[in-house]
Amino acid sequence: MDCEAADILQGIRDQLVVLSEDSTIKLPRSFDDGLRYAKLGSHYTSSLAVKRILETLKSHKVSDEEICLIANTCPETADELFALIPSLKENRIRIERAIKDVLSELAKLKSGD
Repeated sequence: MDCEAADILQGIRDQLVVLSEDSTIKLPRSFDDGLRYAKLGSHYTSSLAVKRILETLKSHKVSDEEICLIANTCPETADELFALIPSLKENRIRIERAIKDVLSELAKLKSGD
């Protein structure tokens, strides 16, 4: 998930501030580009809360890849989610209530994009 990647990369960046006195430790410009990209793609205020909310979909047999797509695409409605992730359509009747609950919880965590 972009929000999780942003947290990890920011943690590395923060640790490098401490290590910045060591001239042998240098990160390429692409690291900062990756961090900036991950932050731009992050739609939520707390990656841990997002992960906790999305994990509930695993009991409905939603794959890790589909969960990641949900987090990164940030759909607002169940209809939008099913349009963006066609692989979930075949189980729509079985998982729609759970999807709506998850989207409702995720909406509470949205950052001010």
